[in-house]
Amino acid sequence: MADAIGAHSEELSKVGLPEDTVEKLSSLVSQMNALDTKQEKLKAEQKECTAELNAKMKELNNIMADCKKRVKLSIKSELWKEFGISATK
Repeated sequence: MADAIGAHSEELSKVGLPEDTVEKLSSLVSQMNALDTKQEKLKAEQKECTAELNAKMKELNNIMADCKKRVKLSIKSELWKEFGISATK
């Protein structure tokens, strides 16, 4: 549209279309492209961060499960609450 407006700017100026419309359109398109690129980069970073967080959560869950099992084997059930364990034998 910007190219067509530029090619017919004389006729369009007669109906009140400002002369700087082509520049505004081009500038906005350029800004939008830059923002879209930034947004896509942020989405990719978010996916990477989510994957890293999920891996850490899995590691934590595995360690917690191991600790819970060892506590249940070696500590009296009356003391399990101290470890955050509410299950009973």
